[in-house]
Amino acid sequence: MSTPAKIAMAGGFTFDMTDVDGVPEMTLIADTVRTLKSRRLRNDDILLCTYPKSGTHWTWEILNMIVAGKAEYTKHWQNSAWLEYRTEEELEELASPRIFHTHLLPRQLPESVWRLGCKIVYVWRNPKDCAVSSFCQESSQMWKDGSQDKYNFTGSWDDFLSLYQDGYIVFGSIFDYTHDWNKTAEKLTICQVQYEDMKKNCANEIRRMAEYLNRPLPEKTYVEIAEACSFSNLKHANENIKDQTYHFKWQQGSSGYFRKGKSGDWKNWFTVAQNEKFDKIYEAKLKKPFPY
Repeated sequence: MSTPAKIAMAGGFTFDMTDVDGVPEMTLIADTVRTLKSRRLRNDDILLCTYPKSGTHWTWEILNMIVAGKAEYTKHWQNSAWLEYRTEEELEELASPRIFHTHLLPRQLPESVWRLGCKIVYVWRNPKDCAVSSFCQESSQMWKDGSQDKYNFTGSWDDFLSLYQDGYIVFGSIFDYTHDWNKTAEKLTICQVQYEDMKKNCANEIRRMAEYLNRPLPEKTYVEIAEACSFSNLKHANENIKDQTYHFKWQQGSSGYFRKGKSGDWKNWFTVAQNEKFDKIYEAKLKKPFPY
């Protein structure tokens, strides 16, 4: 019987995938995800929760600047604080307050997150833009140290979208992810941020996050952080200023994390039929019309 991970690999993904509690994960981190529930956190830990390609690098850098109280880039890439990728020993070395990022569902997170009442910032983005951005990254990346000289995904855009909207992709369905985090937000006080709102008025969203974290800053600092974390400035910093220790290495010519950083590019990719089908799935899964 085919599992979600097997369907994903048969559909064009070239890296090993394993199902963990019904969700396809990279085999590389499967054991960590399985044992994550028992991981010990600190009560001042901050979690940035996003589905892939929803502005993770952007928001993680902003949160670090809020905690630092100034528009100064972190030394390392965000992968240094990836909850499900780094070992517990590696994360223990980080100074408090630690700012983790994760793509996991609420039920996959450490139980101590809820027991300690850790601060949570949840960012979501138009799922059609997420799909396009994911396809462009996965179909343009080759691991530098990989054993296969293949891109992460070798199928067509149509192949990818079919897998994506059915949840046969790393970290599972974006619809399930959105549904579960929306339900969590109804029960707990978390900071919900929309990617498109950050594009319209980043300083305002930075202020909201700072107030949620009980770390209000001068108005000029919000503006300075927004400018430092603009797409072009943050891309330059990540590629040219930051320590590259935790930067995943790809073969020359492969795509990196930063592509366009814009909203609405999905209109250049989705056919009318694809758009209509996606909207129907969204409405069926989330019980409301597609909002974008």
